[in-house]
Amino acid sequence: MERKIREYFRELGQIFFPAKKRRYWGCFLLIYLAALVFTANDAWLYQTPIVRITEVQTKKDGVSESARGGKEQHYRQKLKGILLNGEKKGKSVILKNQYTYSNVLTQKFRKGDQILIGLNTSSMSGTVKVLKRDVYLVGLAGGLLLFLILVSGKSGILTIATLLGNALIFGVGFSQYLKGRDILLICNLMAVLFAAITLLILNGCHKRTWAALLSVLCVLGCIMGLFDLVSAHTEGFDYSTMEYLGSLDDPDHLFRAEIMLAGLGAIMDVAVTISSALGEIVQKKPDVSFGQLFRSGREIGYDIMGTMMNVLLFVFGCGLIPTFLIRMNNEVGFLTIVKLHIPYEICRFLIESIGIVLTIPVSILVASIFMKAGGRRKSG
Repeated sequence: MERKIREYFRELGQIFFPAKKRRYWGCFLLIYLAALVFTANDAWLYQTPIVRITEVQTKKDGVSESARGGKEQHYRQKLKGILLNGEKKGKSVILKNQYTYSNVLTQKFRKGDQILIGLNTSSMSGTVKVLKRDVYLVGLAGGLLLFLILVSGKSGILTIATLLGNALIFGVGFSQYLKGRDILLICNLMAVLFAAITLLILNGCHKRTWAALLSVLCVLGCIMGLFDLVSAHTEGFDYSTMEYLGSLDDPDHLFRAEIMLAGLGAIMDVAVTISSALGEIVQKKPDVSFGQLFRSGREIGYDIMGTMMNVLLFVFGCGLIPTFLIRMNNEVGFLTIVKLHIPYEICRFLIESIGIVLTIPVSILVASIFMKAGGRRKSG
């Protein structure tokens, strides 16, 4: 039994770490470790004073009562640390910190933590600002990259390229909005670029990709047309309940942009799945009829529709958890929150769910036409 287990792990290692690629994996790991070491010692890059905590003394500081009658313990910390940057580098600093048991608005610090502070040079004391987290971010990001490459190989590298490309589009697009460009026009262009870059990089330039891209654009056009049709025959929206819109002149455009971008990933996923599956069917069985191809795509759509809608629900729901908890903790009823505070989130979810359902027949139709038309040209 033990021998079989060793053989199993040996075969698994050869699959993920073939001899030809072990050198590359060694380089990746060295770069990853070097990045972690660098960020753990990059205090010299910061203008804000940074302290490494060397000693912590914690004492209880009483109990407070919450709005709903609960009790919460408070703590007081006396921190001693060493400055890691600035003119006073290497000097000792005394800090004070207060935190609560829940750590909702405060934070507990431990020996070895690096924190950003406001420094009083005359008394060598200061106020705590925030924990220095760049090393954790680099660790998580590097771990994600390594796992992507380990599991997916070349596809993982392409996925990283799409993430970087889409992040660049986000940055450029919203910087243009800050310069006074129309947010709706910007997001229209961004949606097309997101879909095109993601699909072309991940799937290559062939019929399946173009079928998926055309399907995505058709569905986006359909759901936005449906939204405009409903809006034209109903009363105007009251955007006063939307967060952070008090200083904006065009909340309607912003909400339309949110609708367009919110479900783009799920719609692309459905379109790619159906297009790729139908393309594989046509490749394996070129004489398949249009009706058979359509029915096969419909069955595939049935399998993925429910899971994709649930993914969309979880994505929207996780962002609403703080809203629900804070308001319910202040005696606001669940139904009141649903009716008055999150109607636009519900609207976005319903519109994007319609988009997911609509993507199935649109993708089947577009992909079937692409695949069968291509097959007829080759036969001719």
